Amino acid sequence: MPSPFPGMDPYPEAREHWPSFHHLLADEIMAQLNRTLSERYYASVEVCTMLEEVTVSTVHAAVPNISVLEAESPTASITAVTARPAAPIQRLAIPLEQIRLRSVRVYTTGTHTLVTSIEILSPVNKGGEGLEAYRLKRDRILRSPVHLIEIDLLRGQQRPGWEVSEPPIDTDYILLVNRARPDQDRISDIWPVALNQPLPQIPVPLLEADPDTTLDLGSAISAVYERAAYARRLDYAQPVPPPKLRPDMAAWLAAIP
Repeated sequence: MPSPFPGMDPYPEAREHWPSFHHLLADEIMAQLNRTLSERYYASVEVCTMLEEVTVSTVHAAVPNISVLEAESPTASITAVTARPAAPIQRLAIPLEQIRLRSVRVYTTGTHTLVTSIEILSPVNKGGEGLEAYRLKRDRILRSPVHLIEIDLLRGQQRPGWEVSEPPIDTDYILLVNRARPDQDRISDIWPVALNQPLPQIPVPLLEADPDTTLDLGSAISAVYERAAYARRLDYAQPVPPPKLRPDMAAWLAAIP
């Protein structure tokens, strides 16, 4: 059964589903590109591990000032009494969560020169220190001869590109293609996509002498939806995961029988 949404399904945006969806989408984009690229190129998935802060909870326990430990000998007499002073504060230690981020990269065959970087944004790229780290990575790409494709299929948090956040674009999802152009300003081609719209096909630029290939993102997401059996994993009786829908999208969704 296909997704009930014409383009991006918002239910995999939920925290419990996104890591798997992100992983599968990167693999599907790689596979699709390798079916369409000429022998001069190949696509591969790059994995980067980041640490994400999680909430640290405090344990409030009522403990005596001195603990007494007793050990009985076979004759039931007390042989040792050890006093252990209690710490004034006890807190549950929660390690940082490891987040594996995947991007798809197009290289030249033989020389393995990076030509195009396809960044699939995750929540860690769109807030806090992770946002700043991704902006630095993005800036390095934009100052290099590498083309940048940015796929933002998350409605929430801050969009990292200044060209899409200043002023903000009132939409749900954003696809962006920025071509490396020697000695020229780097211009981003932007596709805003609403929740009720199908995802467009976007160009994947290659070396200047070669024509673009095409990324059919809608087809890739449909393949992921089927492979992961989301039709039976997602509960559409529940509200759409945060953030809150834009008013026009809420009205559109409410009108669907």
